[in-house]
Amino acid sequence: MIDDAIGGIFKVVGRFIVQIFYELLFELMVKGPGYFISKKLINRDPDPDGLVVVITGFTFWLIIGAGAYEVYKLASGSPRA
Repeated sequence: MIDDAIGGIFKVVGRFIVQIFYELLFELMVKGPGYFISKKLINRDPDPDGLVVVITGFTFWLIIGAGAYEVYKLASGSPRA
């Protein structure tokens, strides 16, 4: 009886955490920049849930990551390969 109640609470809390993680990571961090970039560069009214927005968002973060890595390499003084 108590095990079922505790299991139900953990299930609800787990779903809540996964939903927040999904909203934060995918919706805001990928679709957000993807929407604004595609709105400015590609077309004036992109579909916020479209493939173009998602690909543009992933490409944005890929470029940001590569740039951060290059800055790290320059700042650490390691020789370029």
